[in-house]
Amino acid sequence: MQPDPNLTPANINKLSNELSVVSNQFDLRHDLHAYVEYVQDRDVKRLHRSNELNKSDLKRLAKLMSDSSAIEFVESYGFSNWINYIDKLAYVFKFVNYDTEGIYVGYTSSEPSFPDNYIDIDAEKYMKFIYLPLIEQEKKLLVLLENHYLDGDNEFYVKSSLGRLSGFSTWGSSTGIIPDLDFARPRRFLLEVLQSCTPGVWYTTSSLIQYLKEHHPYFLIPKKPKYRYKQDVKSGRYGNFHEGKSTWSREVQVSESDADAFERVEGRYVERFLEGLPLILGYIEVAYSKTEYKGYLPGINQLQAFRVNDKFLHVMSGDITEPKVTVQPNFEVHVESELYPVRILTQLVKLADIVTKDKTSILKLRKKKVLTQLSEREDLDVIKLLEDISHQKLPENVRIELEEWIGASEAFTLYEKAVLLEGDKDMPDINQFTIERISPTMRIVHSPDSLFTHLEQKELIPLHIKHRSSALTPLPDGARTVFPRRDLSVSKADKKAKAKTRAKAKKPVTIKREIQITFHFPAKELMEEFRNGLVAARCPVAADWSKLTVSFDKRYESEVKNVSKALKQDYTIKIEDIA
Repeated sequence: MQPDPNLTPANINKLSNELSVVSNQFDLRHDLHAYVEYVQDRDVKRLHRSNELNKSDLKRLAKLMSDSSAIEFVESYGFSNWINYIDKLAYVFKFVNYDTEGIYVGYTSSEPSFPDNYIDIDAEKYMKFIYLPLIEQEKKLLVLLENHYLDGDNEFYVKSSLGRLSGFSTWGSSTGIIPDLDFARPRRFLLEVLQSCTPGVWYTTSSLIQYLKEHHPYFLIPKKPKYRYKQDVKSGRYGNFHEGKSTWSREVQVSESDADAFERVEGRYVERFLEGLPLILGYIEVAYSKTEYKGYLPGINQLQAFRVNDKFLHVMSGDITEPKVTVQPNFEVHVESELYPVRILTQLVKLADIVTKDKTSILKLRKKKVLTQLSEREDLDVIKLLEDISHQKLPENVRIELEEWIGASEAFTLYEKAVLLEGDKDMPDINQFTIERISPTMRIVHSPDSLFTHLEQKELIPLHIKHRSSALTPLPDGARTVFPRRDLSVSKADKKAKAKTRAKAKKPVTIKREIQITFHFPAKELMEEFRNGLVAARCPVAADWSKLTVSFDKRYESEVKNVSKALKQDYTIKIEDIA
C-alpha cells in the first residue's frame, strides 16, 4: 500500500505537555516462552473458584517477565493483567491445557468450580513451534491475535490489557449486528493501512479515522449488515452503540443519520484497536491526551497520535532475518535478533549465564554449566554446537579452553540421587533400577527407597550403609563384600597388641618423587600464549594468574621446549633459574 497523504503528521514535541506517550515495555514473545517453561517444570494448580493462577505462582511468574513492573503490580494488587494475557495466549496457542468449564457442586451452585485443575503442557506442539523460523513464529502469533481478542469479546466492549480506554455498554450486544461481525477482517485491514506509515513518524489518529471514513466507510460494519431478528432492523447499523454519562448508562443511541456517527462508532473502535493488538505486539507507540475527559462515555478522541516502528514493517513484509550469533574471545556470546530468539537462547542458557537482554542479548559461557551439560548428555559436542549456531569457527582461545573443560568432564561422571548397590550376580528384577553396571556384583542404581521396598518384597534383607567423606564405614561381620568389615570377635586388647606388633615390624616403602617446574612470566599476554600452547600439546598445566606462573611436570620438558621454540617467532626468550 502506498503512503497516504491524508494521514497528518503530529507534532509530538510541541504537544509534549498535552500528550502522554505509551509504549509496551514487555516483550510478549519472551514472556510467553518464560510462562511455558515455568509451568513445564512444576505442577501448577489453578484456583478452585475463579480458575485463575494462584498468587504464589503469579509472584514467581512476575519475576520471570521481561519488565520488572509486573513484580510491583502483583505485590500491590494481587493480580496482573499482563500475566493473565500471557496465560490466555498460551492456552489459545494450545501449548497448555486445563479445564475451562468446571463443574457445578450441589443443587444451589450458580458458578462452576475447578477442583484439582492442573495445567498440562503439550511439549510436542510447543517444541514444533519454537523450531520454526522466527518470521513463521511471528505470523502464527499474528494470525492468532487477529482472530482472538484475548481480553474479552472484542475491542468495543473490553479494555485492552495495556489500554486505558473503556468500552461501550454490553447491553443488547447479543442481538443487533454485533453477533455476526467478523472482527478478524477489520484487524487485518487496519494492519494493512498502518503499513502506509513511515516508521518513527507520529500521525494523528483523527486523520486515520477521516481517511477510513472517506475511503473505507464499511471496513468494520458492512453496508448491509445481517440482522438476526426483525426488530433489530429498525435500530439500524448502530443500534448496539449507546453513549451516556456513566459506564452502563445508555442515554443516547448513535444514529446512522448523525453526521459524526462514523467517528463515534468506528472512530472509537480505531482508538481501541491501536492500544490493543499493535501495542501488545510492540509494533507501535501511542499518545493519549492528558486533559481530563468530561464528555459522554465511552471516551472519544483520547488516543490522539501513534507511530509505527521498523519491526512492524519488517514483520508485515516478511523481512525478518534469523538471529546472528557471535562468540567473542572473552567467552561472551552475542545474539542479535529483532524478535525474541527462543530456540537459540534455550540452547545457550544451558551453557551460559544471561548478562543482558535486548535486541542484542549477551551471554557468558560458564565452565560449571558446560560440565553439567556434558555429564547429562553424552552425545553433546559443545564446540560443534556453538560453531553451528554462530556459523563460524570459534576464537582459538575459546576453543582451547572448551577442549580443556571437555577433558575435565571426561575424567569423572557425577550421579545425583544415586547409590552404589553390592549384591549377588542374579538379583531379582533390578534392571529397572540400574543406571550402570560396574561389575557382576556391583552397580549404580536410582530410587533407593523404591529399590529397598522391592528387595524386601522379594524376601531379601537390604543393608543401607552411609560412608563418611573421610573414610569408608566398615561393614558388620558376616556381610559378603569387597569393602572392609568390622571384626566383632577381636577385643580391644587384642587390637592394641596387634597394633604394637605392626609398629615394631619394619616394612619396605618406596616413595616416588615428582619434580615440578614453575615458569614465572613478566607479562600476562606471554603467559596466556605459553599456557595455550601447552594445553594444545596436551600437557597438564597449572596456572596462577595472580602470580603469573605456570607449573608442569618435568616429564613434559620436551613439549615445553617445542612451545618455547614456536614462540621465538615473536619473542626472544631466555630461561634462567631462580637462585
